[in-house]
Amino acid sequence: MRHLAAILPFLILSLAATPLLQAQGRFIEKKQASIWFGVRDITPDSLANSGDLDFLNYLHSSDEMAEYQYLGLSAHLWFRGNWEADLKVGMYDDFAPTSLNLKAIWMPMKYLGYTAGFYSYPQLLNEFNMFHRLSDEGFYGDTDSNFRQRCVHETGIMAGLVMPVNYRFIHLTLYMNGGISTLSKFSEKVTQKMINGNMKREIRYSTKNSPALFFFPEAELGLDCFRIGEATLGVRGHASWYAVKRSVDYKRATWEWTYDNPVYEEVDNPAHRFSKLEIDAGLYLTW
Repeated sequence: MRHLAAILPFLILSLAATPLLQAQGRFIEKKQASIWFGVRDITPDSLANSGDLDFLNYLHSSDEMAEYQYLGLSAHLWFRGNWEADLKVGMYDDFAPTSLNLKAIWMPMKYLGYTAGFYSYPQLLNEFNMFHRLSDEGFYGDTDSNFRQRCVHETGIMAGLVMPVNYRFIHLTLYMNGGISTLSKFSEKVTQKMINGNMKREIRYSTKNSPALFFFPEAELGLDCFRIGEATLGVRGHASWYAVKRSVDYKRATWEWTYDNPVYEEVDNPAHRFSKLEIDAGLYLTW
């Protein structure tokens, strides 16, 4: 996700350019920077196993939310002409900016506007090789004894409505987003050996594009606490819900004994529903 890391210098330069922008007639009328901590809960719809591996049956759900805690940074800019921009970046324990929520906002009315943007976040597939260990009788299902885990990204474009309400020190904003997203493509290999025999088998998976429609409402609440010169320090809370129904289809190649004469198959899996709930809280500075 190198493009995410490239956004951060641009964000810092935008927020630091106050004197120049003032000299140009305040193209940016107001700025806000925030830092927050959040947790994520994923609820997958697990389907009955068939004769083919279904990767979405191994989507990691966060019963204890231990895998999906994150630190976030965000910036909101109010431009001249009823335009706004909102950028949120989330980081996990590796401190890489792997989660992104970027929106452009147009406010033709005081309490109703339109938004469009880009959204991406990571999630985990765990121990998908268990399918072969349980179903392939007569074989060691996977000769790789390591814990098998893969990080995939939900990435898509979105558009919707935004409804802000501001009353004295209280700022509430509701977003009703929807769009189309896809799960990042990946390749996996499973190697097997016959129990009490010499036969070896290798299975390679290459997933296809998986476009699907998603629904993504958000709610953000800010409370101004006190002023610091011309700036205002406050506390913020944010909650969002992401719901999608998709399948992960793939090409499968199987070799037995040698790498000659592989068997190629196209597999279409049933669609799963899964949802993601995020809640975070932190501080903001507006100036």
